[in-house]
Amino acid sequence: MKKIIALALALIMVFALFVSANAEVANPVAGKKVAYIMQLTSSTIFQMWKDSCADLCAKEGVQFDFFFSDNDGNKWQDTISSCAAAGYDGLLLSHGNKDGSYVFLKGITEQYPNLKIVCFDTQFFADGAYQKLPGVTQLFQQDKSLVTVLLDNFIKQFGEGVRLVKVWRGPNYNSPFDRREVGWEEYEAAGKIVTVGEIQPLQDTPDSANAVAAAYLQGLNRSDVDGIVVYYDAYGQGVYNAIFENDNFNGVVGAALPMSSVDIDPVDVTNMLTRPDIWTAAGTTDWTLNGEIAMRLLLLEIANEYDKIYDPASGQMGVDVVEVPGTAILATDLKPDSTVENLGNVAPDTYGNLSYLSVSDWMPANLIH
Repeated sequence: MKKIIALALALIMVFALFVSANAEVANPVAGKKVAYIMQLTSSTIFQMWKDSCADLCAKEGVQFDFFFSDNDGNKWQDTISSCAAAGYDGLLLSHGNKDGSYVFLKGITEQYPNLKIVCFDTQFFADGAYQKLPGVTQLFQQDKSLVTVLLDNFIKQFGEGVRLVKVWRGPNYNSPFDRREVGWEEYEAAGKIVTVGEIQPLQDTPDSANAVAAAYLQGLNRSDVDGIVVYYDAYGQGVYNAIFENDNFNGVVGAALPMSSVDIDPVDVTNMLTRPDIWTAAGTTDWTLNGEIAMRLLLLEIANEYDKIYDPASGQMGVDVVEVPGTAILATDLKPDSTVENLGNVAPDTYGNLSYLSVSDWMPANLIH
């Protein structure tokens, strides 16, 4: 009889431990519904983002939808309003305008207090100051480092005091450019770089950057400059063509003028492979990992596990701003078969680092890897 009782007690204890263990890893987001709403048009990097969001949601039993707004701010806001009204549990919102996003999203959070929101590359600005939205996590690339990794590469090549031309639109044109400018200004103030001049495209297109850069080069002596740093790769494509078409800078007369850019897409990789002496590097992050980072933040919000939100730039937990450190992809490291999708094969360890992920018992770092 005692053996039977002992056996029964042992079974009860095993069952209790089993229930306890499974309770600890119970999935709190299964059956939830989320959407990724991008204000911009679709592109390779944003498809990489979307696909990793979809993969993570599939693993967690979460319904995932996505919407691209084709650079139409009104369409972006209308889609957000429609999804909020349709009962989505969480929205991952990307590239909201600096002017207007705060007021609009503040209204959404007040109207739908149970809706969870994560914003990527979206500043909250109103009344002349940056604002916060309680319960909303903001995710960014660490824009400052996207520039400084490129400056470090030029300093390594030419030494401190390297003479550089900057290509951007600003100040106060958009928040990513302003955030990138912080890195430039710090290096300039420290004497690490010297600003020869700047080029400001009139429109956010390669053609505009090409026209303005081509005109600028006509008045620039090659001996007065060591390189060009471009804050946006669409501008970089225009600058590359301006250099490529000018014999005083393309290597026909003397050494080619090297350039590097922030962000990356398939055209950039092709140009880097074609003329690594001109387009020497790109400062970027892993866009597949970016999508996973963002969706993990949203799922943690839905699970009310805000304390698990991790910022790899600062190493802090329980934060409401998360930044993904930048990496320099060097043209000399690319292989003939390199693409935007497989840059992890040639990039340093800072690119696509799984330690950047926010994790929980029910959402381990290796869930989709």
